[in-house]
Amino acid sequence: MRDIKRSFLPSPAVTRRSTHGLLLVFLAFVLLGCDGATVVGETQSRPEETPVPVTTTMPTDTPVPPADTVVTQPVDTPMPLPTDTSVPVADTPPPPPTDTPVPVPTDTPAPVATVAPLFYNLPPATLTSATGLYASPNRAELIVPATIPAGETVYVMGRNGTGSHLRVVWSTGVGWVPVSFTNYNGRQDLLKPLPIFTREPPACAVPITTQFGLSSTWTSDIKQRIAVVVDLFRSRYGEFPASSLSLTVNGVEVEESRREIVEKGQFSLKDVVFTVPQDVQPGDTVGYRLETSSDEPLTFMATIFSVPQNCQWEID
Repeated sequence: MRDIKRSFLPSPAVTRRSTHGLLLVFLAFVLLGCDGATVVGETQSRPEETPVPVTTTMPTDTPVPPADTVVTQPVDTPMPLPTDTSVPVADTPPPPPTDTPVPVPTDTPAPVATVAPLFYNLPPATLTSATGLYASPNRAELIVPATIPAGETVYVMGRNGTGSHLRVVWSTGVGWVPVSFTNYNGRQDLLKPLPIFTREPPACAVPITTQFGLSSTWTSDIKQRIAVVVDLFRSRYGEFPASSLSLTVNGVEVEESRREIVEKGQFSLKDVVFTVPQDVQPGDTVGYRLETSSDEPLTFMATIFSVPQNCQWEID
């Protein structure tokens, strides 16, 4: 029995190893228990954290302005108008200066007529220099003593045979101006299409007077041969009844001078030359006779020339 009991008892070496193992297990338990309690305590005291989403910002070429930077409005957003209405929204550019400014005389006579100027179905020209309306392209007399300032618009009826002058309308007056005084100077593309007045008054024909109105008359003070250049025009277009214009001497119609009006446009007669078959005598009164059924007001201008016996003028 004693041997049996002794066989069941552990040996001292085993006992020492067991004791050492138990001590190690106990120490490990203590250490693990303390750390585990700490971890459990911290885990229970912390709230469950919600993951924060990460936003990825794409890089741009335009830098982001700081907080105190004023961002201007987009281009397509209309800006408000200024509250000060005295400042114009857009400035009107001044007219371009002329190459050689011509001073306008302070004593410029009154215009040819006081009525409002008409708008003519003719090509316009701009005066580059001040001038007047000459009665002939070959003389210095004006149809009226009036200066047309530079920059004015005249309306071109045609040119003379040499191309030195234009026959133009200004206000209700008709006369000649030098081409070199207009923007037609050197412009063959503008000059060539113009009608040519081949019966321009020669230098030997002397202008006596210019008349405005069909009721005008002129009385000769000497015996002389005369020619009358007439322009008759309207303020509108369209049909015009069959009509005629002729000269009268002392109230009697000169039948040889009658001209039929067949033009249906604005100008019924343009630069038409009227003559009488014989010389007028001192005291003879020359007038005009219009036969028409129309009551439309017409604009009339006539320049009377004295034609010396040795003066050659190709007239009808």
